[in-house]
Amino acid sequence: MDVLIVGAGPTGLTAALELSRLGVPVRIVDLAEDPSQESRALAVQARTLELMRVRGVGEQMLALGNRADRAALHAGGATLATIELHRMPSRFNFILMLAQSETERLLTEQLVRQGVKVERGVEVTDVRESADAVEATLNCAGAQEVVRVRYVIAADGPHSTLRRAAGLRFPGRTLPHNYVLADLHIDGDLAEDQVSIFLGRNGFVATFPMGGGRFRMMATDPDGLTGDRGEPATEDLRRLFERVVHIPVRLHSQNWSSRFRINSRHVRRLRAGRVFFGGDAAHVHSPAGGQGMNLGIQDMVNLSWKLAMVLDGRAKPVLLETYSDERLPVARRLVWITEIGTRVFNSTNPVVHALRVRMAPRALARARVQDAAAAMFGQLSARYRGMAAGGRAGQRVPDVDGLYDQLDLAAMTLFTDDGSVLATARRWSEVVTTRGGRSADGWMLVRPDGYLAASGADAGALERFLRHWFVGGDAPGNR
Repeated sequence: MDVLIVGAGPTGLTAALELSRLGVPVRIVDLAEDPSQESRALAVQARTLELMRVRGVGEQMLALGNRADRAALHAGGATLATIELHRMPSRFNFILMLAQSETERLLTEQLVRQGVKVERGVEVTDVRESADAVEATLNCAGAQEVVRVRYVIAADGPHSTLRRAAGLRFPGRTLPHNYVLADLHIDGDLAEDQVSIFLGRNGFVATFPMGGGRFRMMATDPDGLTGDRGEPATEDLRRLFERVVHIPVRLHSQNWSSRFRINSRHVRRLRAGRVFFGGDAAHVHSPAGGQGMNLGIQDMVNLSWKLAMVLDGRAKPVLLETYSDERLPVARRLVWITEIGTRVFNSTNPVVHALRVRMAPRALARARVQDAAAAMFGQLSARYRGMAAGGRAGQRVPDVDGLYDQLDLAAMTLFTDDGSVLATARRWSEVVTTRGGRSADGWMLVRPDGYLAASGADAGALERFLRHWFVGGDAPGNR
């Protein structure tokens, strides 16, 4: 067995899905006896949909989810401004609202089709690393098993056992405000195609449309209206709603609710020896903007192709170092942005409230701000520098004119019509798949995750790049 994956949430499932698709033998275990039936994470962002579509899950997500085309800010009964999500530079220029339980079901079903089953009720009680392997002790219903694998992926959530075992700190802070979260039906004049954020002097209320009159509601509770024990009742939620929102509604048919405080934290590195960390085991932040689940899924898409190529001998082990180099800055920035946004929206200071009511319309009247906000929501603006070879390297390559359908999801894809460049690529046929055209300035090398690895005008630059990261080229000493 090559890889043990601990945790069967969206992050762990994506890792198992990708690695098994790439031919890597995996086991995936989870402490919970049954999958969660609650829709904790809700938003599926544009970048996630781009990646999942070509991996066999995206179309099913689209069929089940509800689309939000904009996010509107309200205060005092008026609409202050709207973030125009159609400005996202993607065919998926919206936020897809889909319950986490449904996302997990779709990923699990695809995983079964690939021959892998989640092992539930399994606890990892010990991890010991040697020079070339990891030994993990598993406990299932009192029976212990020691498994030896080459790598472990820790996707075991914010209270990660593996993170503590590795001695990784989880620095950050717990934000001061109290929050409530609920899934319920709301009857009234509340848009079902937009995220609605209502700002008040005593906090905010946000509603996320799930379709059919059902909404996810998130609200601050600075005065403790809902108490501090048990799940908030529908009547508690109604009082929070009515003190901020100036729309007559009826709240009913509550599916679940909870109260919580926001942790804003991330590890300092995503790797400890042969153990890689992703998702909530590596970073937690405000749920504002619906970013967290997407961050974990994209962590694993980034890691999996690299791990597969190292395991089968096509890439040099140094490639694995780029996982933390590339994904940690993305997580760090997202933690920072969501914390600032949460503090601004949550403030009960009357001066801060007056400023946000005044400034939001002015800021969002600018096209540049709108474009940046839409791209940030869709997680489309990340740029990787771990493998970057200058120029536009590390940027997301837009999925236009069916480009992603031409990608080899198990290797690098070279777009060129240059004969000398194609001759070089033929010597690297185990690493590079060639396609015609698409690059006006010579050649373009695209990674399996849809980011630009390198580009150039001559065959020598391609040869140098491939030789730095990969094994092959039919040259002495390069194997």
